[in-house]
This record gives sequence, C-alpha cells and structure tokens, in this order.
Amino acid sequence: MSQITPIIGLQWGDEGKGKGVAQIASGLTENDLIVRFQGGNNAGHTIWRDGKSFVFHLIPSGVFGKPKIHLGGGMVINPFALLEEYKTLPDGPAVKRRISVSPHAVLILPTHIILDSVSEKSAGDKKIGSTGKGIGPSYTDLVWRKALRVGDIFELDFDERYQKLREDHMNSLYKIFEYEIPKDLLKQLEDDFYEGLKFIKTLDIVYSSTIVEETIASGATVIAEGAQGSLLDVRYGNYPFVTSSHTIASGIGPALGIAPSLIGGAIGIMKAYTTKVGEGPFPTELGGEKSAIWCRDNKFDYEKELYPTPNPNSTDNFEQGIALRRMGNELGATTGRLRRTGWLDLPLIKYAIKMNGVTELILTKLDVLSGFDEIKVCTSYIVRGKKTSDIPFDLSREKIELEYKSFPTWKGKLSDFENTETRLPPEALAYVKYLEEVLGVPISFIGTGPEEHQVIKRFW
Repeated sequence: MSQITPIIGLQWGDEGKGKGVAQIASGLTENDLIVRFQGGNNAGHTIWRDGKSFVFHLIPSGVFGKPKIHLGGGMVINPFALLEEYKTLPDGPAVKRRISVSPHAVLILPTHIILDSVSEKSAGDKKIGSTGKGIGPSYTDLVWRKALRVGDIFELDFDERYQKLREDHMNSLYKIFEYEIPKDLLKQLEDDFYEGLKFIKTLDIVYSSTIVEETIASGATVIAEGAQGSLLDVRYGNYPFVTSSHTIASGIGPALGIAPSLIGGAIGIMKAYTTKVGEGPFPTELGGEKSAIWCRDNKFDYEKELYPTPNPNSTDNFEQGIALRRMGNELGATTGRLRRTGWLDLPLIKYAIKMNGVTELILTKLDVLSGFDEIKVCTSYIVRGKKTSDIPFDLSREKIELEYKSFPTWKGKLSDFENTETRLPPEALAYVKYLEEVLGVPISFIGTGPEEHQVIKRFW
C-alpha cells in the first residue's frame, strides 16, 4: 500500500495487460489511481466487456472501474488519437472527470507520424517493425531537447515553436528521404492535431509525481500500467527490434519523476504461449523464418482464404502457427498485422521476471491451447554447444538450439471454469503448477476466455 504496483508484460507485448489491469481495477475505489507511465498509441490494450471489444491505446485499461486515471510524464501523446479514443467510451463525461495528464508528456506532431512512416519504408530489409505512429521521432526530439510537451500548449508562443519544429521535420524529410509532404495531407493532420489540443486543455494537467505521491500518502493504491512488453525495452529488449521507451518496472521512476523506493514488486503478465509483432528474432516461432516472412507480407483475409480451417495438430509447424493465431485471434490491436506465434519460451520469461522484480504472475489465454493434442514449452537454450537458461546478449546473431518439454492438453472449454471454487482440468492444472515451480513465482490469475470476467482467481 506504500508503493506503486507495476503491471508489466513479460514478453513482446500483447500479453493481455488490458484484461489484467481491468481485473485489478474492478476492486479499486475512487481514491485509487492507475497510471500509464510510458509509450504512446503504438500500444493496444484490449478489453472484452459484455460481448463488445474496447481497445485502449492511451487511456489506462482501468477506465471502466472507479479509480482515477493518469497519463504520465514518460508518455508520448497524439492529441487527436486521445480524443478519438475518448469518444469510444460509453460514459465519456464521467470518465473525463477522472482523467489527468502530465505536463511533461511529449506531444506527437503530425510530422512525427510522417517521419516515422517514411523512415520505416525506406529501411528496406533493415526494418524494425515500427507501428508508424510517430513514437520514435517524438522520443528522439525529446533526447535532442527540442520536443514540445503537454505543458507547452498553454504558452503564448506555442504556435511559433510548433511551426519551427514542423519546418525542421519537413527539411529532414526532404534532405534525407527526398520526400515532400502533400499539402492536403499536412492540413488534415494539423486540423486533427489542433482539435486534439483543444480536448487536452479541458483535462486536469497534473505532475505525475504529485498525483502519485499524494495518492500513496493517503493510503490508497497506485497501479502503474506498462505498455508493450519487457522484451521491447529500448535498452534491455532484443535491440534494435525494440520500442523507444523503457517498458520495464525500473523505468517507472524517471517516467513519473518519483524515487525508486516508491516502486514495489511487479505483477508480471504472460501468455500461455508466445507472440510477436514485427521484425526480429523469435526462437520458438512455429514455422520459423517462413512464418516471419508470411506475417510480414500478408494480411488476415488472405491467410483465412488459403487456410480456412488450419489444423492445430498438423505435422507442419507452420500450419500449427496459423491455427494458434486463429484460435487466439492474434492480430495487432494497433496495426491489424498478423502476430507471429510460437510456444512459451521460459528462458525469456525468467529474464523478464528477474529484470522486473516480479512477485506475482497473471497467466492469460490458457484457454487458447485447448485445441492442441499436445503443447510444448521451451525449457533451455543450447548456445555454442553449451546448455543455458540465460538468453544471449544478441538473439539475432546467435545460432540457438532449443530444448522442449511436452504436455498433454485437456478436454472442454476452460471458459466453463470461471470462479475461485472450481478446479481446472487436471492437465491444465499440471501445466500451471509446472510454470509456477520452474519460474518460482505464484500465478494469481488465469485467463480462461476473452471476456473480462473469464478468469480463475487463485489460490483455491
């Protein structure tokens, strides 16, 4: 109660953080606080509520509960994207009274978005899988000490500073990429940008450190909601296939302007299998390089046409990966891209647990594995002839052999088991207990279906 509780993804993002935060938020009060501390609308946290899907890119996933919600100083914010997201809320005015934004959060400008898109397209086979939302360029401007931040929109010279930075970006686009922004495109993006700024001006602007410290001092709970996943951390992820911010628990301090002593043990969220969007190494990927290229070059409709009913028990790993993607609805919540799929990778999970100081786990999408006759878990790597449970410094440059452990699956839908009193099928329970034993951390919540309420709360 005297520290922030981080909720951190332990894989490459898309672990189900939205559902995890929503579950925790359901037990919080109006005195409590949920804060997003990094990233921007490159994140996509999905919550299924009463049969309807809500995807939050900027607003914390506890929005349907009672707690206050705060967009922290470590974020980069597209003002129009925030406005559009707000419009999707069924009870917008009531939620608006609970939202605050840090003046230190960086603004994503229209030219940031264009820079991101043009830069990625020009990279050819050196693409990193950017979402094209302007995240990298906006963080770059922060490091170059020329970014515009939320607090700047209230200054009299904001328009003048905006015009100067816009010209800098346009010159870079022309000189580096020989790209000249179409006037009609720029006008539309700028009209949207200024409309979004008007909305931000109607919100409470509060230092992250102030709202966090006051909430803790009152004895209330503070949850820090991470975006993306630990393996996408700009320094400790699988560089350079990473995002532009610190996605790990220790990134909360500089992101919110608070002392590290205020950061408590983290709740780690992990899928019962592994997915990844974009480029980069993925040791346990079903279908290997063929899958990586397929997911890069194709869309869901084309895949569905060629594989209308993929077999999860096919002898072809590539088809197994497609089946896993179909059963788990593994499409990027922000980009709509096909997510690459594979078995659970314990060396990567152990790395993320140690890095974040995880004291509790949430296991999501266990129900998705029900269609397999057998499931696998990667238990260790063999690198340069030596067996190790540690991950190499650079996954993309090492030839890695994998050791797996297999498990039988279970009969029936796990969504039938939605309370604290009903035990899981023995095979599913054995899988959960094996993970607890190997990882050394208790699993407190188990996802048994897509809906917000479809969880088993342990311990029973």
